[in-house]
Amino acid sequence: MILKKILSIVLVILFAVNSFNVVANNKEKTENNDNIEVLVAVYTDDDLDEDFYGPYGRTCRFLFALENYTWQVNDKTYIIKTTILRTEDIISGKLTLENFHVFLYPPDSFNEYFTIHGIRFLPKNVLRMRKIQNFVKSGGGFYGTCGGSMIAGDLANTPKTVYEKLIKNCCLKISQADVIYKGALPVLGQLSEYGYKSPWESAYIQYSGWNLTDDTINYNTGVSMDVQISKNNGIFDDFADDTRRIRWVGGPPFILPESSDNIDVIASFPEEDISDNESTDIHYWKYTGGLIGMIKGLFSDEEILWGASGASLLGSLMKAVILAEDWEMTDEIVQVNYSNMPFMITENYPNENKARIVRCTGHPEDNVWWGGHIEELEDTNHNNMYDAFHRWMDIIPENETEENEFEYNYCINRRSVAWAAKIPDNDLPPVYGPSQICDIYPYNHTSSVFTIYGISEKQEGMISLDLYYRYSLDNSTWSKWAIYETDEDESNGWSWNFNSPQGPGYYQFYSIRHLINKNNEIIESLPPCPDAIVRVI
Repeated sequence: MILKKILSIVLVILFAVNSFNVVANNKEKTENNDNIEVLVAVYTDDDLDEDFYGPYGRTCRFLFALENYTWQVNDKTYIIKTTILRTEDIISGKLTLENFHVFLYPPDSFNEYFTIHGIRFLPKNVLRMRKIQNFVKSGGGFYGTCGGSMIAGDLANTPKTVYEKLIKNCCLKISQADVIYKGALPVLGQLSEYGYKSPWESAYIQYSGWNLTDDTINYNTGVSMDVQISKNNGIFDDFADDTRRIRWVGGPPFILPESSDNIDVIASFPEEDISDNESTDIHYWKYTGGLIGMIKGLFSDEEILWGASGASLLGSLMKAVILAEDWEMTDEIVQVNYSNMPFMITENYPNENKARIVRCTGHPEDNVWWGGHIEELEDTNHNNMYDAFHRWMDIIPENETEENEFEYNYCINRRSVAWAAKIPDNDLPPVYGPSQICDIYPYNHTSSVFTIYGISEKQEGMISLDLYYRYSLDNSTWSKWAIYETDEDESNGWSWNFNSPQGPGYYQFYSIRHLINKNNEIIESLPPCPDAIVRVI
């Protein structure tokens, strides 16, 4: 008996020492010499080498925005490292705090619900869900968009279709906010009590074309809309406007619990509902082709590239449904009724580890556009979901806009991942360009001399940062912008000793980065607003 007790004590000590070494090694890996790695697990079971993903696959868009993105704040250099994590990796135990800071659930993985995750009785589905839940409970961050965000909570409504049951079975329940989501695949859904309304709000994606090889269809799926943002949080607090254009493709709003102290709504749907706007409303379409139309779809020469191979049983079913014809447009508008409802939320998991969760029902990883309107296609005898029921028309061409449509919301993804990784708000990546001035604390300065810190993306070449300021005595009438000083030494971080040259009053600041690479100088554009403000008393 005594020998057993001694052996147990030895084992406990060995386990504790080993655990300490694991944590210590992880700290050394991620914070060596002030270089702090933000380790992100990007979840997908898809083959990212397929040509049709290209610049349009959402998982790839996340990788473009995040992989090796590096920025420097004072004496700290942050770098985002992404790793593709597949279901087999999660089950084998690779999703741990020792390996990752944030688990990213892209919308592309939402497709797997139909083939894998929604089958509740499969042991690997139980293990997969449990591993993700344990990662968050242990303090690991979570970031999901659209479908990857929707299943982070639970389905609040009782499922009535197979489609809804599959989604319900996939819900991770790591978030206290749920969703109400009614839907089914058209054709099959018409056999349910929903009838031709079976897609509900997902009509915006199911009616917009499933042909992944046709850019004229998939390039503009959904609606590019101006959501209302809250600046009382780290992710959006440095944005100039009260709205931000983000793409939405049929995801539901969040339903908050009665007591939601751990949840903040950081973006809301527009005040004008999508279905009330003549440029974005669409009609329900009703399938009228019967069994013959589905048989035509099944034996069509068209090769579908969605969800599963056409050679499989599921692939054959999808082909029969997606290519089935004929359809007719009804007189009824798809009613969304999402005005002012939660579009994007942040949350702290309610235990001592306080994992950070970011959920967006839209697609900040996707491109946006300006102008244009939805135009529904002519009702013929050959309409099908593969070729779409509506298209966007008269969008302003990319070369005529000031913004980079594909990279427009990269900053949201970077800041969301960094926030979920518990990086301080003042160290989050810049918003409007490659540099930014950090917020200055305290706001009221009793000393006329203080230090200002900057943020800059790190890239190959020589970098310098100009500090610009302007002055106001009353915080209303401002002087012209003037350069204060240029910091040409990034080795000690970006900083300036500011001496309040015009005495007490208000000062606003922004930075301009200069990058010299291969004898070419790239100068940052002016930001749309000041980065920081301080009052000198």
